Amino acid sequence: MRKDDIVFVTAPTVERNPNENVPLVALVRFRTDTPVTTTLTISDGRSMRTVAYGPSHRPEDGLPVIGMRAGTEHRITVAAGDAEPVELSYRTPPLPADSAEWPTITVREARTSEMQPGFTLLSVRRRVNARQSFMTPAQIRFTTRWGLLLILDAEGEVVWYYRSDARIAGVHQLANGNLFFHHVDFRSIEMDLTGKVVRTFYASGRPQGPVEGAIPIDAASLHHQPHQMPNGNFLAMTANARMIENYYTSETNPDAPRATQPVVGDNFVEFTPEGEIVWNWDTFEHLDVHRWSYHLMEVYWHNRGFPKHLDWTHGNGITYDPSDDSVIVSLRHQDAIIKIDKASGEIRWILGDHGNWKSPQKEKLLDPAHELRWHYHGHNPRVTIDGTIVMYDNGLCRAQPYAPQAAPHECFARAIEYEVDEVKGTVSEVWTSSDDDDPERVISWAMGDAHRLPNDNMFIIDSTCLPTREQLTRTCSVKDLTWNEWKREEWHLNDMPYWTRIREMKRDASRDVVCEIHLEDPHELVSWQTFGGARISSLYPPDAEA
Repeated sequence: MRKDDIVFVTAPTVERNPNENVPLVALVRFRTDTPVTTTLTISDGRSMRTVAYGPSHRPEDGLPVIGMRAGTEHRITVAAGDAEPVELSYRTPPLPADSAEWPTITVREARTSEMQPGFTLLSVRRRVNARQSFMTPAQIRFTTRWGLLLILDAEGEVVWYYRSDARIAGVHQLANGNLFFHHVDFRSIEMDLTGKVVRTFYASGRPQGPVEGAIPIDAASLHHQPHQMPNGNFLAMTANARMIENYYTSETNPDAPRATQPVVGDNFVEFTPEGEIVWNWDTFEHLDVHRWSYHLMEVYWHNRGFPKHLDWTHGNGITYDPSDDSVIVSLRHQDAIIKIDKASGEIRWILGDHGNWKSPQKEKLLDPAHELRWHYHGHNPRVTIDGTIVMYDNGLCRAQPYAPQAAPHECFARAIEYEVDEVKGTVSEVWTSSDDDDPERVISWAMGDAHRLPNDNMFIIDSTCLPTREQLTRTCSVKDLTWNEWKREEWHLNDMPYWTRIREMKRDASRDVVCEIHLEDPHELVSWQTFGGARISSLYPPDAEA
């Protein structure tokens, strides 16, 4: 043996991740007599991958093996420096079999050679087929005290998941490879892929009270989609309420009596890893509180600890554009995407239906460069490499108060890519995933996501798809559906069993689908929803070469 040969002090072993909420991860452990670079080669008989951990990763602490398929025997070859490689065998546990705990995942299409390489990260939810305001306490717990982050490989196989104690909203992969996500109880969590919580933030004014050991953010809520900025800080949406005098009591009758009402509007904030808010933009200070869109009286905030509060702006997406130091936000209940100059706080432009705006916001509206259909109740705007804006359009109502609303069966959801000419103050529709002639169009009335991928395909999540028109006729006429959550005598969309569709499509006129995956319950007893997600390139931190 040469003097500099690596020696195993304790032989390599493989064990199941001790965090039961992340069961598909395994840990390889061993000790050597000197710091070492370790290469793990993982094979399941169908594919082979390698990951290299440098000397800063101590093998005695456990080297994570991430990305293994469920219920499968794996061979893991451990090569540590010049020591003789050791082969280990490890079988991953099966996926949950209970249809109340796990969706049926059906791969309809997966042309991997035409797809953007990587993994699909999803934030999955379940719910009872009922409006939350009318659920029993047990049904509310079933819906809200459970969450799932899910990662699929290119063929649609599950290779990682995390079961949570609360419903999860948006999820974002940080530059360090960890996941950052919001809970509906106004916690924001950074977690590595072994399930180790690195840090937790919480809204100090949340109804549930403080979180032990967590970092407080001076806000009443943290909600929807988080976003990491290039400087390492975080963009997030918070919400605050004001009592507004002489405010609306009806979405359908302009002559209804007015009243003093608690109204929720959004703050958009940048906070540091230490929890300090260093930038804040308050919708009450910049927008007309008397300008609103349909679903002002939706029960969203009622179900989150703010009873009787009206949902004025409903911010549901935020992103940073480093090209000009701006923030772009989506306000579902304004039917608007707004671009904000971060330094001055001034509105640069407003993209959306021109109805009911007044000065000074009216002068910020983008004019359509051609005939286009405005987005309604959109979600999650993102800036592409070309500076265009991609967003998900739930397509609800298609009107501004008090014009007649389009009924649910007359609406459909889609992804849209917009090009904005800031000099001319115009907007063009570059691409859309669906239109009136699309036989595959779906009604998806909440959530949703859209990304333009590096290979120029589009990644689209239709989050809350209703049954087909033919399926609905078994329960009610599709024309019987109402938007009004308070009408118990009529069928509401939340009374229907939802399913999710994830697609990757060609970004051209063909809209060819190269990948399509459905999450559903074949018994239609549980509604499966996907808040959003992304295509990610790696499951390992940047300092581990995978």
